[in-house]
Amino acid sequence: MPIRKIVSRSIKDGEVAAADVGFSTGAGYFIGESGARGDTTSGKADIFRVNESTLNTSVTIAAGDNASCAGPLTVSTSGTVNLTVNGNLTIV
Repeated sequence: MPIRKIVSRSIKDGEVAAADVGFSTGAGYFIGESGARGDTTSGKADIFRVNESTLNTSVTIAAGDNASCAGPLTVSTSGTVNLTVNGNLTIV
């Protein structure tokens, strides 16, 4: 049975949980200056980080930020990589 159209203004804060939309909020496990974040039950089991090989959007690496990806990397005609002064990108 189809559901009716739902608009975001009709959803109250805290009314929808990840289980309601059918995806996991786990996205790995990270440790850093802000403390530990992520899924400790299965996030550590995620050994490989997978990324696409073509960038199709514009991305800016802010000053003082470090970014990385696995290469080779192709930047499409609709994509750009903007490195601000002291922004770092490492392609492994």
